[in-house]
Amino acid sequence: MLDDPEKTDRLLLALKAALPFEVRLTPMLAKHLQTSAAGVDGQGRHRVTQLSYLGDEGGIVCHLDPGGGKERLLASLTHLLLPPTNPLAAEVARYQKHRIKKLKKQGKG
Repeated sequence: MLDDPEKTDRLLLALKAALPFEVRLTPMLAKHLQTSAAGVDGQGRHRVTQLSYLGDEGGIVCHLDPGGGKERLLASLTHLLLPPTNPLAAEVARYQKHRIKKLKKQGKG
């Protein structure tokens, strides 16, 4: 099991209560989207407007609105960066670190 169900539920509820909030894409995700998705600004900020949980395999997923009438995106919270001023930034960083560690152990990271 990748996620601790209780911790993940608490984080998801806290993030939903904070909607909408801004994030940046990790460099790896930005590079991937710039080569595969037309018009995605990998350097800019994106607004998270909704959240979903895709189970242990998918984790917390953010619905991103890049603005300017561009197509909305779905991205794993693991591949997003919250500004350090966001009160949930430290908790999100712990979630990301834990998931990445578990994924690497399973050979999926």
